[in-house]
Amino acid sequence: MKRSLLFFPVLFLLLSGCGTKDKKYEYVTVPNDPANGRIYTLPNGLTVFISQYKAEPRIQTYICTKAGSKFDPHDATGLAHYLEHMLFKGSTHYGSADYAKEKPLLDEVDTLFEAYRHITDTAARRKMYEKIDSVSQLASHYAIANEYDKMMTSIGARGTNANTSVERTLFIEDIPSNELSPWLQIEADRFSNPVMRLFHTELEAVYEEKNRGLDNDDEKSDEALNALIFKKHPYGTQTTIGTIHDLKNPSLKDIIEYFHTYYVPNNMVISLSGDVNPDTAIRMIDKYWGAMPSKEVPHFDPPKEDPITTPEYKTVVGPEASFLLMGYRFPGAGSKDADMLDLVSQLLSNGQAGLFDIDLKQQYKVLNAYAGNETMKDYSIFELQAYPKDGQSLDEVKDLLLKEEDKLKTGDFPDWLLTAVINNMKFQQIEQYRNNGTRAMGFVTSFFLGEEYSDAVNEINNLSQVTKQDVMKFAKANFKDNYVVVYKKVGVDGTIEKVQKPHITPVQTNAKSESEFVKNIEAEKVPSIEPVYVDYKKDIQQFSVGKLPVYYVHNDEDSTFNIYYFFDFGTKNSKLLKPAMNYLEYAGTSKLKAAEVQQEFYKLACSFHTSIDKDRLFVYMTGLSKNFVPAVKLLEDLLSDVQPDTSAIQKLIGSSLKQRENDKQDKQVILFRAMRSYGAYGTTNPFNYTLSTQELTSLKPEQLTNVLHHLTSYQHHILYYGSTDQQTLKADLEQYHKIPAQFDALPEAEKFQEQEGTNKVYVVDHDMKQTEIIVLAKGGKYDVHLAPISSMYNEYFGGSMASVVFQTLRESKALAYSTFCNYLPPADSTAHYFDLAYIGAQEDKLPLAMDGMFELLNNPMPKYDQLWSSSKDAIIKDISSARIIREGILFNYESARRLGVDHDTRKDVYEAVHKLTFDDIEKFHSEKIAHQPYTVLVIGNKKDMDIKALEKYGKITYLTMQDIFGY
Repeated sequence: MKRSLLFFPVLFLLLSGCGTKDKKYEYVTVPNDPANGRIYTLPNGLTVFISQYKAEPRIQTYICTKAGSKFDPHDATGLAHYLEHMLFKGSTHYGSADYAKEKPLLDEVDTLFEAYRHITDTAARRKMYEKIDSVSQLASHYAIANEYDKMMTSIGARGTNANTSVERTLFIEDIPSNELSPWLQIEADRFSNPVMRLFHTELEAVYEEKNRGLDNDDEKSDEALNALIFKKHPYGTQTTIGTIHDLKNPSLKDIIEYFHTYYVPNNMVISLSGDVNPDTAIRMIDKYWGAMPSKEVPHFDPPKEDPITTPEYKTVVGPEASFLLMGYRFPGAGSKDADMLDLVSQLLSNGQAGLFDIDLKQQYKVLNAYAGNETMKDYSIFELQAYPKDGQSLDEVKDLLLKEEDKLKTGDFPDWLLTAVINNMKFQQIEQYRNNGTRAMGFVTSFFLGEEYSDAVNEINNLSQVTKQDVMKFAKANFKDNYVVVYKKVGVDGTIEKVQKPHITPVQTNAKSESEFVKNIEAEKVPSIEPVYVDYKKDIQQFSVGKLPVYYVHNDEDSTFNIYYFFDFGTKNSKLLKPAMNYLEYAGTSKLKAAEVQQEFYKLACSFHTSIDKDRLFVYMTGLSKNFVPAVKLLEDLLSDVQPDTSAIQKLIGSSLKQRENDKQDKQVILFRAMRSYGAYGTTNPFNYTLSTQELTSLKPEQLTNVLHHLTSYQHHILYYGSTDQQTLKADLEQYHKIPAQFDALPEAEKFQEQEGTNKVYVVDHDMKQTEIIVLAKGGKYDVHLAPISSMYNEYFGGSMASVVFQTLRESKALAYSTFCNYLPPADSTAHYFDLAYIGAQEDKLPLAMDGMFELLNNPMPKYDQLWSSSKDAIIKDISSARIIREGILFNYESARRLGVDHDTRKDVYEAVHKLTFDDIEKFHSEKIAHQPYTVLVIGNKKDMDIKALEKYGKITYLTMQDIFGY
């Protein structure tokens, strides 16, 4: 887990006068804490952090336990991660229709798994697994799958999730502020009385997660780097998800013992940030969690690693683009080195003016380069990563990184850069602390790293005292031949052992049942929250600069700004627009070189960016309001005065060609961008409507500078969110944002025709262990009246972990780690809805995965009263507690404008969802989803696919990279 760069001074003790009648709660605060948090410790040792932030009536919650994978037994790796999954399976009070009858069967499953892990004979193991499957099937007759997720859905939670790292396991919920009491009850029971039910199907989900990791070259390279750096410590000797051997031989008894060892209140923290009253919240937490008994936690004595005295090397192969990964080992959290590395990483790589940014990326000496610090409790890793340009060896890349690193030793970097880094860190802190997740996570990070929160809070101030001489001294002392290198090369990894699928009989999910615990939670009365909608006439002020509309929302929270130049055209109007936007990275003006442009923005703690799709383009800038005028002048000078530069165009062409090559090796780009666009639009589509390789290599700089010089000559409008008043902003824009007396006519746009389903299967052959599938069906044109029912369909049928799709394909049939289905609205009023279903599964599960998905798509919608009720609650409570704020108001307006709508459509959804019946959604499914002509998109290893299983769904067409990318 990457440590935040933004941290923070010294504790003082306060007494809370707002405890219960006979109890006061002491808490600690930290001066200058940007979260203004209170730190409580209950008598049982439970740590509680509460940060009040009333931007919207919601609370970000984290429950963290210091139980990461470094604590896994060496012969049972992956145990902490297994447990994370199992803690969603319910307790003695929920997740079961009759726990007394279920328990003996679960105990038998425990015993069978314990015997299974010690059997080596293949036939005997198969027979034992059949017994496990049989008993698990019997036990599932009592289980009510995913009652936890259904409860979270019913209270309006968002982002239900968890993750495990080397140091901790983290459980995540974002809840409406009026649902704190039911949430605390659910979580207290979850962590007091967990039951490890439906284990063997959840194992399949972990297997799928492991296989997804085997397809991820970044994960494989990180594991290789850690193994080189840590020869003794579990950071390198084992992985969080575990070995294939250990995954195949799990021990439920070890998992349960692990829970009782580490999931104790004195080893846990509850962190809350949002619209929460700390005095009320701590009383609630004490009520539900205070009685949990504490217990001594085993001390972890980290192995001491030997010094790295000479470089060590390892090669990893896989289908994705080549890159170089380097690492140094440093002391861990709380050390001065860890803080210094946060600063050093920004000097090398900050996205604008670091040594890597200016000397390597902007000069196109490499395609891309980064530096970063990963702080863990016992050690830190300082990482350098770079992607080669075409024809460049990884050793050449390594030498370039080391050369830039050497500049830190000699002080060969500008004197202003240190100050600029600190100013930008302060600006980033302002922006990030508008987010409840950041506010709550800051303390959680200090907690599991074992560092004083005051040290984290004080980090930026401490780093501001660092001098150039300090950096030089640090670099000389620490950057020598004490590094390791991972070469990630393109190739077929013959060492990978895929986790094979055992036979599993689909378990009962009993989705129509409901435990008494859940009924009580749903019946609990909580204060109501009334929805607040965006009123475009009241919440957005509008004025004009000449003929240019400006939409304004005032920032009364801090002194920052965001400004957007919005154009209603995009790549469909010109293939030159995207390369023109990218050209800005490499070219300068008549007054400033390209590097100087980036440096000047960074000095101001401001930055500019561009975004473009087929029919929308915007140039946007963000930064400190006090520097708005010089930043706008810089941006306007760049757009109007960007110079033709042969060197710049060659850099652009080189980087674009290499990025195209890399994209063809990235399965996410291939499936979700290239193939999806092909499936929706056909052979000529928005994704592959781009310059051919010949057109790209023949580009002249004047072609792109001409596009940029004339950009603001086309009709556009401005969105502004910031602390500058309207009158001043109007005057500034009138002075610096030059527009013509008459806007130019737009270039004629290419017309893309959205395709009806073809009942064809399009396959791309790619070296991977999983097979991933998208099923697409075209719907009708946008209709604002469909918003309520499509929202309800998405929530109930396919959009959450409690949904029909997830429950059936993952929980019952164990066919996937990830699966979903959504009826997606278009971005503008001329386009169509698309139903998009996704499932990723092992190739030997492909027939079952396809059958399972199409059964759900085509069969009558299953009716589950409790899920229907909780899905309706989820939408109602989410809208009630959501607040569109800051620049979000402007983008909400933009979305509505493009759809031809004059109001916040959430109001339509809220008012209609109350009245929807199951018959409505059943009709919607029957008319809009079932038996529609579909287009199936499949990416996987062709030689391992069951082609006959795919032929059931249409004629198979094999697509080449040329077909889907257009070059």
